Amino acid sequence: MNQHIGSAPALNFLLPPDEFSAELQSCKREKFLFEDRPAVPQKPAPQPPSVAYRSKPKALQNDFIMRITVDTASVTELRHVIVGTCGGLVSYMRVKPVDHATKMKVWLCLSKASIDSIIRNVMLALPQAEFGKITPLLPV
Repeated sequence: MNQHIGSAPALNFLLPPDEFSAELQSCKREKFLFEDRPAVPQKPAPQPPSVAYRSKPKALQNDFIMRITVDTASVTELRHVIVGTCGGLVSYMRVKPVDHATKMKVWLCLSKASIDSIIRNVMLALPQAEFGKITPLLPV
């Protein structure tokens, strides 16, 4: 295994016993063992870069689509109920004829907090209305 000398920890040697120390001090080669040198400060090892992978932020879903099916004769009344009592709660309304124009499908874009009040107002005005799925509005 390859090691870089600069990153290796400093080794601390124990001093030899007294009977060997006089003999070792006489050798010029081992004189460095007995010199008092200040310890070389070690640089901290560089930290690997932290990689933050972007995760898709979770969007708070505030807008929902409510589907309602009513008779063709009741569409005008439904529009009056929605605009008159819940006008500020609905972002948009889409109307589409179905079943050879005997019924109309209505899509309402509204906030989650306004769902209960719109259902209540429509049920009071049009008890024959059929409520479909209420799904989150998907971002484009």
